[in-house]
Amino acid sequence: MPAIISSISHPYWAPLGTAAHEARTSLGLSQAHVAKHLGLLVRDYAAMESGFIPPEVNHALGKVALDQLDSVLEWKTGTARKILDQAIGEAVLPASVPTYSDRGNSTYSTADWTRLGRAVQKARLALKMNKAALGYAMKSTSKTVLRLEEGRVFGDPRTAPPGDYNSEKYMIKRLPLLEMALEWERGQAEELLEG
Repeated sequence: MPAIISSISHPYWAPLGTAAHEARTSLGLSQAHVAKHLGLLVRDYAAMESGFIPPEVNHALGKVALDQLDSVLEWKTGTARKILDQAIGEAVLPASVPTYSDRGNSTYSTADWTRLGRAVQKARLALKMNKAALGYAMKSTSKTVLRLEEGRVFGDPRTAPPGDYNSEKYMIKRLPLLEMALEWERGQAEELLEG
């Protein structure tokens, strides 16, 4: 079972949790009341409101019928889904975070990716975060994190070892999520890549 990493603010559920908290408190409802209505444990609902959501809680929240949340919080039908869909869209590519698309077809060197990988590993360990938790926050896997930390990222598959590597295009799309998970400043991953 993945460790609970309380330092990760989950990019999908946090905005819905904030809105739900405001609506619940304005209605004078308890977390236990809303959790019961949704068929959740109180701790799982409380995690959603806080935004600090480990993988096992994310799994439980994924089973919630969002129209029930609309109902208990007296929202217009579809409000919870709209908030969640918007949060997912922004987490995949936050509007205020650099897109890294200005690099065109250029490729970072293995040394650049190794430098970033060492910084990622150091930051991850400082947060007491395992590879699975970081992979989850990046919408990826622990194997992707391992490859990144070892600098096994290649822009051109012809220069990569067979099979076990991350593509540069794949990793660049996940840099904003990596920065959020490691509590880095926006653009810090690109700065590390560029030395």
